[in-house]
Amino acid sequence: MNIRNIQIYFLCFHKEINYLCVQIEITMDNIRKLRIIFTSDIHGNYFPYDFRHERWSKGSLQRVHAFVAQQVKRYAGSFILIDGGDMLQGEPTSYYFNFVAKNKRHKVADMCNFIGYDVGVIGNHDIETGHQVFDTFVRDCNFPILGANAIHENSGLPYFEPYTIFKRSGIKIAVIGFITPAIPHWIPKQTWNGIVFEDIKDSAQKWIKHVKELHNPDFVIGLLHSGMDEGIITPEYHENATREMVSSVDGFDLILYGHDHTSNMEEIESPCGKSVLCVNPGSYAQCVAEVQVKFYLDNFGKVKNYDQVCNLCFIGTMNNQHAREFQNHFYKDFNIVQQFSTEKIGNLSSELDISDAYFGPSSYIDLIQRLQLYVSKADISFAAPLFFNAVINAGDIKISDLFNLYRFEDRLYTLRLSGFEIKQYLEMSYANWINQMTSKDDNLLQICPMKKNPTRMGFKNFLFNFDSAAGIIYEVDVRKGDGERINIKQMADGRPFELDKLYTVAMTAYRSNGGGELLTKGAGLTKEEISERIITSTSRDIRYYLMSYIKEQKNIVPTTLNHWKFIPEEWVEAAKIREKELLFGDRKTVTDDDIGERN
Repeated sequence: MNIRNIQIYFLCFHKEINYLCVQIEITMDNIRKLRIIFTSDIHGNYFPYDFRHERWSKGSLQRVHAFVAQQVKRYAGSFILIDGGDMLQGEPTSYYFNFVAKNKRHKVADMCNFIGYDVGVIGNHDIETGHQVFDTFVRDCNFPILGANAIHENSGLPYFEPYTIFKRSGIKIAVIGFITPAIPHWIPKQTWNGIVFEDIKDSAQKWIKHVKELHNPDFVIGLLHSGMDEGIITPEYHENATREMVSSVDGFDLILYGHDHTSNMEEIESPCGKSVLCVNPGSYAQCVAEVQVKFYLDNFGKVKNYDQVCNLCFIGTMNNQHAREFQNHFYKDFNIVQQFSTEKIGNLSSELDISDAYFGPSSYIDLIQRLQLYVSKADISFAAPLFFNAVINAGDIKISDLFNLYRFEDRLYTLRLSGFEIKQYLEMSYANWINQMTSKDDNLLQICPMKKNPTRMGFKNFLFNFDSAAGIIYEVDVRKGDGERINIKQMADGRPFELDKLYTVAMTAYRSNGGGELLTKGAGLTKEEISERIITSTSRDIRYYLMSYIKEQKNIVPTTLNHWKFIPEEWVEAAKIREKELLFGDRKTVTDDDIGERN
């Protein structure tokens, strides 16, 4: 018997009241509702302010709170707030709270607790901050940070919690979390020492079975810090494994994923033929994914089926009491970060413009090259642009400018490479970067419509893999094809360059761990050989040394090293005029949000 609605009336008499009618409604409903809010790839956007450019910005945890606090009140008891990782890296805010602040507790954990997150997953850029930072963050969060496929090297058990169970509206919900296993491809082992990263698909098969047998949940959510597909693929793992996992593993009812910064709603068929909704809200807390699930129960209160509806919601509101609550609670922290980011550390005699770096030597890249050679004492330095569109104006240099000069918390590594390996490394870099020209009317750069903004032109391949070199004098012949463009003439100090001689080479931790595959596919080294070639690593990130270098020099006069050039120069100059206008003609409308990120 399914009792849906009973109404009982009591009739009471009183000498001063003719009657009192009391109606009691008892409802035994066979429908339950669940509302899930999902954020991912916040990357340091905690306040609605862009500290790098000193202006108000679109996203922020403050806006998340303004949106979520309303939802919590409206849907109390049937609400879950989830984050998809990469919370701890990207802006002066995260850098300050990770590496400068002296707080015993991690301030970002306090922010997440204040908002009321229920569960999160660890991201690769969270791991990049190092054990001291991410272990403190996980400890201070009042909610579990998951990572089922991150395994403690000694115990063989998950380093982070593998899953968690919730009860909402009488429905049992399991959330199982996974992180991209490509971390050893980007981040030095000393940063994540003691952890082994398993393939997501293999880990998911194990944990879905365990959770189903032990807990018998009504609804299972897969929480992945791993993109939809593509990315790095090796015999051991896939970087972006969402599609592979869903199409290979049964048992998931909803997939929430991040890492590739691409907002998406898509249904993928599991092996048993079930359509599984997969949702990505995008990055920087500009949008949240809102998933509404309606469960239908049988007469015994068991879930027999469910419906799902998903929306990607822009969270622009700042004009409610909840936004002000967040602002007031973290007001001192906002001011401290602002003071940190606006500190003046030197002077720049003329502007630095990243757009010059695509057409030849640039003072922008060569400032990084000089620093790397200075810190490492290496023979040769490799560096690439880390922004599509960035200009640092002449005048005072602030700490915030360092975040426009250098984007990531990379350490500086020194490796030993042969002259032949250096040439092959550069051949692959320029093969990703430029076309083979047959006349001055051809395009120099490999360009195409931007993935996130098809009305604009961008690069076909990731610009952070466009490495040039300093310390050697070389030419890049644009008339020649892949593998034949580079002619290294000599060392920058006049010594001969020899293909069979070993040289010390400075590069980022990302590159020295195989990022971009310039050392593997380009130079032809195995991961084991790369590890054997590493000589030194800095104890701090490159941005820290850049800060110290500018403070020491005080006055920075941007100049190019002119250690390399494209030839024939007249062809390249003609292409530069055309293509610079095409890419940057209206540069105010082009942001780094439009291009591929080093996820």
